[in-house]
Amino acid sequence: MPPARRFRLFFFVCLFPALSCGRGEEAAFPVSVPGFGLYALSRKAAPGLLDLRDSPKLDYEFRSRDGTGSPPRAAGEGPAVPPSSSFEIVYSVSGDIPRELKDSFFPVLDLGQGAPWPLPWDAAFLGFDAIPSRLSYAVPVGGVLTGFSVYLADAEGRLLPPARGGGEGRGAFFRIEGVELVPRRFGFEKKGGGFSASPFVVKTADSFVIDPPARYRFGDVKLLAAGADFTAGAGDFRLDGAGAFGVPLSVFTEPFPASAKGGLERFVLVHSEPPPFPRPLSLDPHIILDYPQDAWRDGRYEIFRWESFPSIVILDTADYDVQDRFLKRLAFFVEKAGFRGRLVSDRELAGLHGWNAHDYRARDLARFFDTAERSAFPLLPEERELLDLLVDEGILRRAEGGIAEGEGALISISRESPGYLRRLFMAHEGFHGLFFIDGAFRDFSRSRWDGLSPEARRFILSFFDYQRYDINDEYLVINEFMAHCLQQPASRAAPYFGRTLPERLAASARRRGDLPPKDDAAGNWPLLARAFRAEAEAFSAYVNERWGFAAGRVSGAR
Repeated sequence: MPPARRFRLFFFVCLFPALSCGRGEEAAFPVSVPGFGLYALSRKAAPGLLDLRDSPKLDYEFRSRDGTGSPPRAAGEGPAVPPSSSFEIVYSVSGDIPRELKDSFFPVLDLGQGAPWPLPWDAAFLGFDAIPSRLSYAVPVGGVLTGFSVYLADAEGRLLPPARGGGEGRGAFFRIEGVELVPRRFGFEKKGGGFSASPFVVKTADSFVIDPPARYRFGDVKLLAAGADFTAGAGDFRLDGAGAFGVPLSVFTEPFPASAKGGLERFVLVHSEPPPFPRPLSLDPHIILDYPQDAWRDGRYEIFRWESFPSIVILDTADYDVQDRFLKRLAFFVEKAGFRGRLVSDRELAGLHGWNAHDYRARDLARFFDTAERSAFPLLPEERELLDLLVDEGILRRAEGGIAEGEGALISISRESPGYLRRLFMAHEGFHGLFFIDGAFRDFSRSRWDGLSPEARRFILSFFDYQRYDINDEYLVINEFMAHCLQQPASRAAPYFGRTLPERLAASARRRGDLPPKDDAAGNWPLLARAFRAEAEAFSAYVNERWGFAAGRVSGAR
């Protein structure tokens, strides 16, 4: 070939690479792999469209970029995949796909790391009837990912032969909508009109089961579930619940297999690396109650974040002594009559009782720590530790010249409390936390307080005074009124407010006059029983409609 002709051909190939081999054309669909671009190895692969008439094989490779988004520097390179990762491909299937084609062939994702992964046509393999508008499939991946291919194959790995200009599958397409590296997960989720899934999840006669082989398992796992009531179990731990929440499988004796019954919309095991201590573990309050103490990252306490309300931090302590060192002085400063606004010395505190469970809004926490800092008051090491934690979590913030409020609240319970009290305290303190962060809930609580009868109000104020609350603080009174109504199931309100509490006041000559008439034959105070049963039911209906909770329960799990 004459030199001039060779030059013209070379110039044409270099100037129009997409018209020749396609190796210079970037994939047209979204790719989320930091530092790398995805490039098609053929012109037909660039749009990510698999035409089922001729069954092309779509091939891609990753190429590194510099930090400026300039063209790729080198071919044949790929991202080093972080441990416990999955490669997620998002795709859609459109057109009229013949049943015999779907029965014999399926899309395949080949990452070049062993056996290729078959991709589902739809959600029927898990028993779901609806055809999703978009599917995603996340497969485990590791090492260096140089690229991938997508094609149609049968169970023996044979590619679908071309239809040679038409025939079955005409007008049917498999389209890649995007690819991404994500934390490893196994399971399924219905979301809107879409559906995501992974390998190693199957539908048995009455359960969903997730059981990945040992080589694909991960140590730190969290189960995410949503939809109908269900039971999930592994080892000797079982969880009944509804709603959407996560549970770390470290509470299971054996994390795999995991199974669930019920009409679930989500059942997923995800890789969940615990944050460095003392960053909170994000969990549902119900799960926190039974979180194994031997899994705590610090023997004195564990710190959690309410999964559904992340601005609320929950401190669970090993015993009341530990809790007191963190919170006792704060309790007197914020709530105790005769002490509010004053930093009580260690000597004076030694003979006083704080609380066995606690709750504080950001504003009061800021006042306490700002007062201590401005006066150079000698706080305990645990109190200084708490300050750092609250600043790190944004509940407090360091402002010019002091400590200012951020957003959120702190609540605390202790392992020294017996189980029934831990459940009661978690509900009581949890509703306090919601009161602190939610204005509509505060407004509803005030409306119930304003409508309370004079006899019922006189009684409850006397009881709060007996408990050493500062009853001159209306915000505090309304907050406690709400929490006492919601701390236990509404069915228990009548005996609690109609007998248990008034009996305590009746034992005091000074407070006996704060009670309405007693029914001596029944042994209770019927006016109080009726009034507070009505309040508990009204509050329970509100939180149920608002959040799916109920009196005695601040959780989507049961």
